[in-house]
Amino acid sequence: MASIAFSALVLCAALYFVARHEAEISLPVILMITAGVSVVTLLLTLVHPLASLLSLLLLAWAIQRFCYVRWSRAWIVTGIYFASNLGVAVTRVMLRQS
Repeated sequence: MASIAFSALVLCAALYFVARHEAEISLPVILMITAGVSVVTLLLTLVHPLASLLSLLLLAWAIQRFCYVRWSRAWIVTGIYFASNLGVAVTRVMLRQS
């Protein structure tokens, strides 16, 4: 639950910095998008580890559809979200090894 809340805050910040004048930044909507993408990513990871990259398509579509952002900015926000999740995962692995 904490990771979903953190991811939602990262997504809100990315939307604010990339598309603050056109995006509808509503925390309940962002939380639902993040929770849905997290569940889909979990299920796709069970199928194949690289299949979870398909959840990025879902995230870009959800941002475009529910936050009213153009496709180009939705992909930028998706990239920022993916980079932050990758950074958190790498940090977790490095902390476990030390």
